[in-house]
Amino acid sequence: MALVRLCVARQSFLGRSFFRHAEAPGVLSVAYKQSVAQQLGLPEPPKRPLAPHVRFIKDRIEDITKQYPKLSSQEVFTKTLDNWKSLNSLEKSKWTSEFNREKELYNALYKAYVEKLSPSQLESIKALKRKRSEDKAKRMSRREKKRESEDLGKPKYPGNAFFLYISTLERGDSTGKEFVKAAAEKWHSLPERTQQIYREKAKKMLEEYNEELCQWEAKMVQKGRVDLVRTNQLGGELREGIRGRKKQN
Repeated sequence: MALVRLCVARQSFLGRSFFRHAEAPGVLSVAYKQSVAQQLGLPEPPKRPLAPHVRFIKDRIEDITKQYPKLSSQEVFTKTLDNWKSLNSLEKSKWTSEFNREKELYNALYKAYVEKLSPSQLESIKALKRKRSEDKAKRMSRREKKRESEDLGKPKYPGNAFFLYISTLERGDSTGKEFVKAAAEKWHSLPERTQQIYREKAKKMLEEYNEELCQWEAKMVQKGRVDLVRTNQLGGELREGIRGRKKQN
């Protein structure tokens, strides 16, 4: 119970802070991901040619999207990949031959590129690639923990006022991007009193979610699954105790 009370107090404060900043939709920002060479201030290496199946998908995916406008991006990708798998050896050979020709040219260009780099630059490239690989493994581990948490009954975040509003709208034939854009315009055109109704409802749902989440985390601690608990939001001896148990695991 102490864990639940402490967690509810922390979540109440954090929830209000998040709610104030996330209640209205904005333009989704995507962090620009630099290449290894860009991050190290080195010339860009030659681009590796696309694998045959990737080249095929890139060539056909736009037509599949137009042919099946109601499919999601993932469904379109899967359907295009299935089309590739259904090709016979002769049909695939066109894409494979083109890849092999480009691969030979790439190998020669890459060899020349590497010969121009100093040993320290080569070592920096290896070190950065190694770090990126480790970071990717950590992200995959977090995703796996997220899936496991969901399987163990972790409460689902209810969303903010805008997403509560958007759940009441019909998507129709519009794409996901078009739907969200139109919904954002509708949201901003709503009277303030109408938006406030959604804010109050979202606030109540968030409070209920926070309490359920803390109860779930308390159960996970009792079961020894401290690796699924957000220790940074717990305090004092409890946080140190959980960190210690995580190290033992």
